[in-house]
Amino acid sequence: MKTMKNIITRAALACTASLFVACTPGINNHPGTAEIESTGMRAIQAQHPDAIKTLRVWANQGIVTAQRELSFALAVQQDKQTEAAQWMEKAAKAGDTEAQFAFAEANYKAKLGLTQNLTVAWKWYEAAAKNNAKASFMLARMAKYGEGTPLDLQKSVHWLKVASDQGNAQAMFLLSNAYADGDGIAKDPVQARTWLERSAEGDFPPAIQALAMELEGDTKHQDPDKLSARHLLKEAADERMLRWNKFQ
Repeated sequence: MKTMKNIITRAALACTASLFVACTPGINNHPGTAEIESTGMRAIQAQHPDAIKTLRVWANQGIVTAQRELSFALAVQQDKQTEAAQWMEKAAKAGDTEAQFAFAEANYKAKLGLTQNLTVAWKWYEAAAKNNAKASFMLARMAKYGEGTPLDLQKSVHWLKVASDQGNAQAMFLLSNAYADGDGIAKDPVQARTWLERSAEGDFPPAIQALAMELEGDTKHQDPDKLSARHLLKEAADERMLRWNKFQ
């Protein structure tokens, strides 16, 4: 009889606890992505204790987006760096692209209490590269300088192409230079000019200036090209002042 009473008591307590969690404001057992990210915004930007608590509940339930948002919120707190890295890695392993990129960055730049590990950084940049142009760009950079992978200019150009196709204007500029110089790929002036123009269209200041200089030195249609060159040089100066930071 005692055993049966104990079982009944434990069952009742478990039921009460589950009802409490279900009824607690801000804690939804089946939250949607929008709700998680909204809670994440409050947790990250305002460091709202209830928002962090809610994210922790969801993260412990195995909700990957909540694990990522919790890691970002904890990363702001100096005494929570290790825990932030743990949640970030968990979300990265579950396939979250943002977490994969952030964990790669943490390993590359020795953040969140981690020591620099270029091999691990390469692994997670590569995982994120399918959906993240910045990750693809970092792979190009690392292959060019032999960071976390053997130095390989052809591999570097491959990732520049991937990042360029994903819309990264800085990668387009460097891909243009590679075609112009034959750096890791056969020289191709046509492709060099094409990617330079695309980079300039993407508002990358060095590309705008380089294209302006090319137009200014072009002997064909010199008058209209010089006018275009002057406009581009002004645009390059304006863009460098207003938007350069977004490429750092």
